[in-house]
Amino acid sequence: MKVEFTNHAEVKRSQRKIRKDLIQKTLSVPHFVHYQSNGRDQYFRKFNKLYLKVVARKAKDKLIVITVHWVAKVPYKE
Repeated sequence: MKVEFTNHAEVKRSQRKIRKDLIQKTLSVPHFVHYQSNGRDQYFRKFNKLYLKVVARKAKDKLIVITVHWVAKVPYKE
């Protein structure tokens, strides 16, 4: 699936020095996904000791990344 980044996501990705390949891997093979009713889903994948959290929404044939950051714990597991 095609992945696009909002301006906010690009800025935060650059500031936090998160590589695009890690984001792509998180979206394609997440360890956990928290589906929200507002259409913004949270994808989590563990890399070393931290989880990469990617917030994205689906639009037709693509995923639009809204923001991305590292978290120490997953607040909920399905």
